Amino acid sequence: MMGALRVRKPVNWRRIGVVGGSVVGAAIVVVSGYLAVQHLRYYNVTAYFTSTTGLYVGDDVRVVGVDVGRVTEIAPQGDRMRVELKLAREVPVAEDAKAVIVAQSLVSARFVQLTPAVTDGADALNDGAEIGLDRTAVPVEWDQIKEQLGRAADALGPDGDDRGPAANFLDGAGSALAGNGEALGRSVTELSEAMSTLDEGGADLFGTIRGLQTFTTALAASDEQIVQFQGRLANVSSVLAESRTQLAPALADLDAAVIDVQRFVEQNRTGLTEQIAKLADVSQVLVDKRAGLEKVLHLAPTALSNYYNVYRPAQGAMVGVPAFQNVGNPIDLICGGIAGLANDTSKKGADLCIEYLGPLLNTIKANYPDLSINPTRALGALPDQLVYSEPDLEPTGALSFPTVPVASDLTGLLMPSTGSR
Repeated sequence: MMGALRVRKPVNWRRIGVVGGSVVGAAIVVVSGYLAVQHLRYYNVTAYFTSTTGLYVGDDVRVVGVDVGRVTEIAPQGDRMRVELKLAREVPVAEDAKAVIVAQSLVSARFVQLTPAVTDGADALNDGAEIGLDRTAVPVEWDQIKEQLGRAADALGPDGDDRGPAANFLDGAGSALAGNGEALGRSVTELSEAMSTLDEGGADLFGTIRGLQTFTTALAASDEQIVQFQGRLANVSSVLAESRTQLAPALADLDAAVIDVQRFVEQNRTGLTEQIAKLADVSQVLVDKRAGLEKVLHLAPTALSNYYNVYRPAQGAMVGVPAFQNVGNPIDLICGGIAGLANDTSKKGADLCIEYLGPLLNTIKANYPDLSINPTRALGALPDQLVYSEPDLEPTGALSFPTVPVASDLTGLLMPSTGSR
């Protein structure tokens, strides 16, 4: 009999599904975590260049010579090249930064230089920012240099019978320098000595230049005042030109006056010296009495005004007018006097005085005594003794007063009268 038949176990698809799902989930988690870390550490910026010759994906991106990222993509876009840059977040770049493709030599790898780095308070480039053509630059290629050199050689070289500008220049230079080698050498030597002198006095020279710059800056800032000064000077010159006929005799008279003054000083030198010495003594006395003079000058106007007020030309005498100032406020006079005793009961006595005597004292309040006449107030000056400050103030004739008619009955008393002048 054949060997025992091998029994196949059924496939556990459920277990396979669980294992496969776990592997896929783990892969998704790993990839998501990697992408999240990359997003947290880096950000992308797009720069546009006119050409990207010699620049490749993976080349460095630097800020102030420090690597901060890589070139991740280079693609043409119309007449320009789009370059994707991946930058590290720990080195922020200014929002208005410029991008330059740098070639350190003809054969070395190139890199993208971003400048400047962000400063305190400035805005930085964000994820997805773009740097346009107006803020990018590319190096000059060797082929372009060769092309320009070729054009220069063609322009300077011979063209048929024409020997060209370069040959003509060399011929002219040779003719000019022929036989002048010694003079040329002497000129070079003197120029070298002049340069040495300038080098030794460099500090003074630059100080002079800085002073000259300060002077020119001040002149530029005062341009308006200088123009005004020139205008006024021109006006003065024109006035002098117009008055030259009068100016010449005036200068001649001034010259004669100066001669007379000089002669007078020479003749009276001794007397002038003595008088000036005495004048110095007088000046010293005035200085010593300065405090008293200041007081006199301070009080004299008030004293003269008081004298003017008390003098009566009509009587030819000085008279005064009594003033009773205290009757203007009798409460202060009486109750204040009680308070001024300054004893233990003065304050209480003053309060009681104000409370009980105040209403009574207010009834006799008056600026001047209530008298019908004042014998001290008489005629101060006669009409012929008055001097008016303005002639128009002097009266031209006698004043006339209106005549009021006398009412003869009750109606006349009730009706207003018009009067006449």
